[in-house]
This record gives sequence, C-alpha cells and structure tokens, in this order.
Amino acid sequence: MIENFQYEKEFFEGLPHNIIQFSLSVEDNTFKGHYKDGEINWFHPKPERLVDALPQEIEEAVLKKIEHELGIFIMMKNFKIDKIFEGLPHEVIQFSFTMEENSFKGHYKDGEISWFSPKPEHLTEDVLSDDVKSAVLKKLGPYIV
Repeated sequence: MIENFQYEKEFFEGLPHNIIQFSLSVEDNTFKGHYKDGEINWFHPKPERLVDALPQEIEEAVLKKIEHELGIFIMMKNFKIDKIFEGLPHEVIQFSFTMEENSFKGHYKDGEISWFSPKPEHLTEDVLSDDVKSAVLKKLGPYIV
C-alpha cells in the first residue's frame, strides 16, 4: 500500500518538541506530513481526498513504520554529516553518531555504507545492524543525490 516512504527533515532534533517531516506515495499520489508525539498532521492534499484506501489504514501503517524506526533514531545521538572531496569523482559522505555510549563512523558512496571500526554489529546487541544501516540511510536521504 505505502511506497517510497522517506524522512525528509527533522526539526528541533533532540529537543522535547522534535518534529519529523516525511513523505510517501499511495496509488501514485505523493503525500507529506509531520509526525510528533504519536500523531500525524498531514499537509494538503490529505490522503482521504485522493486514494481509495481508508485514511486510518494509511495512518496506522505510517505510525507503525515511524515508531519502529523512531526507536533507533532516538538512540542515535549527535548525528553529523560531512561531504569529503565535494564536487570530485571520488566524493563521499562521511557520517558519525553515538549510540549506546559507542561512537560510530562511516562513509556512504554509490549506495553503499562502509563502516569504520567499530562496526554496529560488533557492539550493539539490542539493535539489529540492518536496522542501524536503514536508519543511517534515512538520515542521509536529503544528502544523497
């Protein structure tokens, strides 16, 4: 039902009034909204005006997806992004963050993440490394061309 779900921006990251902006497609229509404290506020047009699916089914699917991934986002602190060799053929995006009192760094290039040591799968027992990778890719989303 939901396609192309993507986090677009995070406003007031790390503060109590943190807001997450997202976008998604349903039945070839694109929708955007804000997520905060378990609630979604849709931008115009709202899903109930353009799709056959029930709006509460769309909203429940979005909430489930966000709240699963949000747990990982909350654990990722001090997420930083730097472009290395910007404008050159060997340009990479370097990122770093802390999680569970461990620091992680890596590079993103051509759709792949290369982790520096330590790698998340070596130190995080509570979180699957695929979930961490997915969260990193979502955070990098606006920077990936």
